[in-house]
Amino acid sequence: MRKDILALFTATAAILCSCSSKQYREQGSEKGKEFATGLSEPQSITASETAAGEKVAETETLSNQSTVNKKKIIKDGNMSVKTHDINARKKDIDECLKKLNAYYEREDLQNHHQTISYDLKIRVPADNFEKLISSIENGKDEIKSKTIQARDVTEEYVDIEMRLASKREYLKRYKELVSKALTIKDILAIEASVRELQEEIESKEGRLKYLSDQVSFSSLDLNLYQTKEFIYKPEPQDKFSERVKKSLTQGWTSAVDFALWAMTIWHIILALVAFFVIRRAIKKRKKRNRNDE
Repeated sequence: MRKDILALFTATAAILCSCSSKQYREQGSEKGKEFATGLSEPQSITASETAAGEKVAETETLSNQSTVNKKKIIKDGNMSVKTHDINARKKDIDECLKKLNAYYEREDLQNHHQTISYDLKIRVPADNFEKLISSIENGKDEIKSKTIQARDVTEEYVDIEMRLASKREYLKRYKELVSKALTIKDILAIEASVRELQEEIESKEGRLKYLSDQVSFSSLDLNLYQTKEFIYKPEPQDKFSERVKKSLTQGWTSAVDFALWAMTIWHIILALVAFFVIRRAIKKRKKRNRNDE
């Protein structure tokens, strides 16, 4: 009886030890898998970026629904206006820009014989863009050309916001993994990915800022010009004595230049002189021989 009890106790203890060891190994394996999974997931961010980014962006979109739902429209235009008094018209436009909180991004004045013109690039708040156009059109000036266009960049704007949210989330996960890395190799790999993500985020933020600026302020390229009346103005001339001096000087200069040029081809001139002298001597000899006969 005692032997049976002792055998039963020994078997029970062995089973308990086996179960405890198996459970410990499973827990260790799960922890190892957890770190391995956490370390490997950022390496395949590109493949899963879209799906995860959509979830993160969806949360931010719901919290800022008014911003996302609002259309992002970039308005710009080009106008050419002919005026009869360009200075007065320019002052009127200056006053109009002050009222509309607009400004000149570029101002170029060209004053030619027949025309005087301003090439202006105006930045105006988007809400005041139509008011600026109406102000320019009203009046006695002649509108020579007008082009207005609107570009809807809502899709690009929202896409950048979603990608930014996704990349920021992955950047956060990368930074959390640094503390879990076991080797220097893992740390360096994670830090390289962090730098790459930060550069991508800065690039996207720059593009988003540019789009926001273009949406907030519209652009108008305005060519304002005036045609001048033709007035004949004879060009002033020098006195007769001065013109004589100038002619003599030019003649003397031409003679000197010719002499210097002739000196550069002296060998050709000498050959020509010798040719004519010899030719003349031959003719004289032939003539003398005929006379002797």
